[in-house]
Amino acid sequence: MKISISKDSSIPIRDQLIEQLGLQIAAGTLKPHQKLPSIRALADRLGVHYSTITAAYNHMADVGLLEVRQGSGVRVAASGPLKDATEVDLTLKQMCDSFLAQAAERGFSCEEVLLQAETLRQRKPVKRLLCIDANKDFHQVIKNELAPHFSLPVDSITPQEFKANPDLQKDSLLVTSLYHLYAFQDHVVDLTRLIACNIEPGRSDMEAVENLQKGALIVLVSVSPTMMHMAQNLIAALRGEEVAVRSIEPSDTTEIKYIVRHADLFITDKQGAAIVKDCGGEGKMRTFQLYSQSTIDKIKERLAKWG
Repeated sequence: MKISISKDSSIPIRDQLIEQLGLQIAAGTLKPHQKLPSIRALADRLGVHYSTITAAYNHMADVGLLEVRQGSGVRVAASGPLKDATEVDLTLKQMCDSFLAQAAERGFSCEEVLLQAETLRQRKPVKRLLCIDANKDFHQVIKNELAPHFSLPVDSITPQEFKANPDLQKDSLLVTSLYHLYAFQDHVVDLTRLIACNIEPGRSDMEAVENLQKGALIVLVSVSPTMMHMAQNLIAALRGEEVAVRSIEPSDTTEIKYIVRHADLFITDKQGAAIVKDCGGEGKMRTFQLYSQSTIDKIKERLAKWG
């Protein structure tokens, strides 16, 4: 587990920790059930008071990302349709044999298993992608990224809205990040219509930040205030006050045009990227995407085979 903090930053260390741990969980770097350093061990390693680590761990436990248990330490929470899966690669026949054996062992009949299979065949076809993200201001970012790749409509809701309207999943392919899956995974009825993906590009964007010289200016351009806030916290943890950070909304083209000549790096969402490019900043730009090409390909494959 790689963690960096800056004690000189104006961003609280607790928030620096939360953003980094959250990104590593979302990226799949920290796996479900993986044990994290103890509160005192991490506090000693980072040279901070143990109460700061306690506050960060407790916050992430409150939102369902970590499990803090007396005697067993702190672990990443279990997530997704593969909660009980092993690391062994099995053929389809082997998986079916195992399933049928378990069904028989628990008293289910062959007719009941076939009825379940027939129910699967008769379900409604997928009519939309339903993206689930707790940050409402990410919803437009998600639509901007995914809509060009699919003929189906792309809608976005929060986990709370999803749990309040379970019928929405009947004709939808659910798409979410591992970060948000914990909040609603137990409410998913059909796991074949769930794509839980890693947030991959953020790691390379932060590497670009690490490589900047001292005194560099980083400009964040996004329709999402949440994304810009998260990026500020991550940059603060990596570089502290060594670099300057400025956040600008995509609609403020006058300010973007002015700052292009001074900025060393732009980090943008898809909508912001088009505007920064038009303003002459393409050569200094990195476009943050929530969904990588591998995730888009995975969604297309799931639609083709299970839609």
